Amino acid sequence: MAGSPNVGKSTLFNMLTGERQHVGNWPGKTIEKYVGELEYNGERIEVVDLPGTYSLGALSDEEVIAREFIVKEKPNVIVVLVNALEPHHTFYLALQVLELTPRVVIAFNKIDAAEKRGIHINVEKISSRLSVPVLAISALKRRGFRELLETIQNVSSKTFLKTFKLDYGPLERYIRKAIEVLKEKQVLKEYPLRWAVIRLLEGDKVLEERLKQENWETYAFILELRKQIEQELGSSPEVLLISRRYEFIEKLLGDTVRTERLVSYAFEERIDKLILHPFIGPLVSLLIILSGLFAIFTLNTGFPLNIIFSHIGLEDIATILEESSLTSILSNFFSIIGDNVASYLEAIGTPEWFISLIVDGIIGGVGAVLSFFPLILLTFIFFSFLEDTGLMSRIATSLDFVMKKVGLSGKAMMPLLLGFGCNVPAVMGTRILEEENERKLAILLAPIIPCQARLVVLLAIVSAIYSSPLTQTIVVLFVYLTILLVFLLVSSLIRLLVLGKYEPPELVIELPPYHIPSLRVISWYAWNRSKEFLKKAGTIIFLLSIILWFLLNYGPRGYGVPVEESFAALMAKSLLPIGSLIGLRDWVSNLALLSGIAAKEVVLETYVLALGIDDPIEALKASGLTPLSAFILLIVTMIYLPCVATVGVVYEESKSLKLTLILLVYEVAIAFLLGFTLYHVGLLLGFK
Repeated sequence: MAGSPNVGKSTLFNMLTGERQHVGNWPGKTIEKYVGELEYNGERIEVVDLPGTYSLGALSDEEVIAREFIVKEKPNVIVVLVNALEPHHTFYLALQVLELTPRVVIAFNKIDAAEKRGIHINVEKISSRLSVPVLAISALKRRGFRELLETIQNVSSKTFLKTFKLDYGPLERYIRKAIEVLKEKQVLKEYPLRWAVIRLLEGDKVLEERLKQENWETYAFILELRKQIEQELGSSPEVLLISRRYEFIEKLLGDTVRTERLVSYAFEERIDKLILHPFIGPLVSLLIILSGLFAIFTLNTGFPLNIIFSHIGLEDIATILEESSLTSILSNFFSIIGDNVASYLEAIGTPEWFISLIVDGIIGGVGAVLSFFPLILLTFIFFSFLEDTGLMSRIATSLDFVMKKVGLSGKAMMPLLLGFGCNVPAVMGTRILEEENERKLAILLAPIIPCQARLVVLLAIVSAIYSSPLTQTIVVLFVYLTILLVFLLVSSLIRLLVLGKYEPPELVIELPPYHIPSLRVISWYAWNRSKEFLKKAGTIIFLLSIILWFLLNYGPRGYGVPVEESFAALMAKSLLPIGSLIGLRDWVSNLALLSGIAAKEVVLETYVLALGIDDPIEALKASGLTPLSAFILLIVTMIYLPCVATVGVVYEESKSLKLTLILLVYEVAIAFLLGFTLYHVGLLLGFK
């Protein structure tokens, strides 16, 4: 660990290593050497706390110790701490370490205190520009420790990393010239060549002495080169190099660090009296969240505002909302692309199976990925707004007592509510939970929450099978009540059987001052979090779309068979003995459940493809589903398995195959037991 004095390095060292540390002296120095260790994910990590330095300039014993340790001991990872309260003043050391070794993790410490002052740092953008991991942590509050340790392990496992190269402009030709000479003379071989040249041009006394001993001629060349630089560029190389570094830091942090204005204390007090009120606060918090989700869903698909307008007789407005929704626009866009590509491929005589692969498989797969993206992005914009203004922590506080009922703290409310949009960001959002068992519990509970895709399936089946508005309402309410009961049951079982003696963690949270929200900061957070969905879940959804295309279009007789003869249908028919136990006696319903593992909205698409009817509602009406079998299909679809994208993210976030398997087993088991029970109770009551 490296860092400037007072950056919080000793605090981080003590928090990580606890009592497993010892103190000695650096060889030949009176400066104390602190070494400790910890275990994480089954690995032993030795932590060396380097002396606090402002640079690696070899102007003091501390600086010499720090850089010689990095060069000669070659540690697996260098964690460089930067003070988030003063990033411009403490980033210089990080830049110098980056030029010395690629095995670097930069951690902006004291991020909690920075946020209180309205300082926001776009660590993802800094990371992208430097090509090294950059994190925001609080050593004092133990915030970001899990991510820090995982990043350390990730960097240490990599065999090839590229060293950061800062462009020094007009100095570059002199640097290249010196590199050629040092390479030819085979001197200072223990140091990175470019770094050694830059240090020599800066007048590094330690390196100069070594160069004198190894090759006086090369030393004389460096002295002459320094004079040449000063004559030709009008300033000493030391000044030019240092100035360039500070210019780079200023440019790097100029658009990645933003300070917001705080609201007045009187305004803050009035808002807190409302949101933190023991009775009114939870209602206000839920109203804020539900209003945000209402707006997000409406922008994404038109629902539920389109249903409201439809029920009050404003069908035209409802249609406009649906057709101008983000999902509809994206769907039409990919449909146009698919049609044009298909026409072009047909014109040049491309085989039919290849056209179908490109249009339905690949273009359809990309469309499936991007159809999720507006919902993910809008959800993160909303939650970034809550976080940026300071409302997030207040909402967590006001809802803490509610979440205690399911074994979680108020902080877990935020990621779980994301699940109503999509389970993928809900699972990813559990990172904010510091306590490991609480995070495991939240990860296992998040996929139960009915996402927007499941809601679309629910409304389509209810609209197609149940004619009475009263019956439709009762069915929807009963489905959600069942999900709530399953949620509570699973929470109890996991706490009892998986987590052992688990107690809900106490909510310890500091309430930051209210900030006037910044569109730039909100866009940083929302975009960076949404990108993770494309990276993690997008690939899985894309691949599954192609696999599903193959299963639906190929059969034992090859390409282009009817859907009922496809591999997918054969798989569904083989499951009929199991499906019949829960009242699903037709292969189409079994195929719909199989297809729904890719993405829940594919359940409706399966009926469209299998029955050859373009309208999902009409396809469901023609499917032969009875009120009882439709209700069972609804319950099973809501619970039986999350989409594969969610399963993939559960594994990515938990890093546990065991936890992922527990999720799959309990959801399938509960869905089957519910389906079996409902079917036989329904038969006893005379339903069909």
